[in-house]
Amino acid sequence: MKLRVGVIGCGNIFNLAHKRALKEIEGIKVVACMDIDTTRAREGAKALGAKAFTNLDEFLDLDLDVVEVLTPTYSHAELAVSALRAGKHVIVEKPIALTVEEGERMIRTAEKEGLHLFVGHVRRFDKRWIQMKEVIEKRNVLPVHIRKAEVQNLPFPKDYWYWDERKSGGVAVDLGVHVTDFLRWFFESEPVSVYAVGKAIKEEARANGTFDHFFMMIRFEGEKTGIAEVSWAYPYPARYGVFYHHVDIIGKNGRIRYTPMDTPVVGVAKANFEMPRFSPLLSTFPDAFERELRHFFNCIKGKEEPVVTAEDALIALKIAEKAKESARKGEVVEI
Repeated sequence: MKLRVGVIGCGNIFNLAHKRALKEIEGIKVVACMDIDTTRAREGAKALGAKAFTNLDEFLDLDLDVVEVLTPTYSHAELAVSALRAGKHVIVEKPIALTVEEGERMIRTAEKEGLHLFVGHVRRFDKRWIQMKEVIEKRNVLPVHIRKAEVQNLPFPKDYWYWDERKSGGVAVDLGVHVTDFLRWFFESEPVSVYAVGKAIKEEARANGTFDHFFMMIRFEGEKTGIAEVSWAYPYPARYGVFYHHVDIIGKNGRIRYTPMDTPVVGVAKANFEMPRFSPLLSTFPDAFERELRHFFNCIKGKEEPVVTAEDALIALKIAEKAKESARKGEVVEI
């Protein structure tokens, strides 16, 4: 039997990643796409051979096995809880929620209803990081210090929801949870404390009273330390669309360093000068989303055990939330 899937949110991440992945995965059938924007709902439904909805109650009344929540962060908790209470398994984009309290409510609801709740921490399904993790284990590198940076120039205007910290959590949460989860995954150790510093560099950040460059120093159990740097303020012109990862791992038995800037970058001169886009998503490769969703669907079918849980996502959010507290106070905060 194919899993019957419904999608809530047919905007940015749906079009860049999930739409393609859902088309490629066997054993599922997307039967409904819901969005408050009628045009987006219709276009999403047409692309997947599904039915379009703009009303949440009508959507949740359908015979669905799984609901994907691909909406802005501030709506994750309400939509996920509604879907769970309607008897649907839920896959939600990262971060799990806007606050730890909301994330806890989502997890409690899933447990009460006896349903799966998965969070799209797609870095765990990116071949680069999977291979790096395997090398660390095979070579017994024993990491004691990791620096991970994810930097980009956020191209959206200042009235876009990303810039409103009350909706996105700001760069420390939206981008930061990728890195806090990465560090915990690679260290296989729990966070103890964090010290963070934030900067407002671009006019869009200053206008919204939020940070667009954020730096966290995190202490983990076993005297391990992680440095997480996330930014929406890197000064690449928006049309370049470049998103870079930088990783430096120092272990007791070796070191691993990776950055795409290590490879000479060849520009393309057309009407404008262009930089290469290694992926339409910039931050990860499209096949990672397909690998992630296939895994989640197999877990729902009982064929696999989760490699990343909602509890993992909650801890990643908690680290970022505590880091924001540290930046406000200007002092170390216990986790």
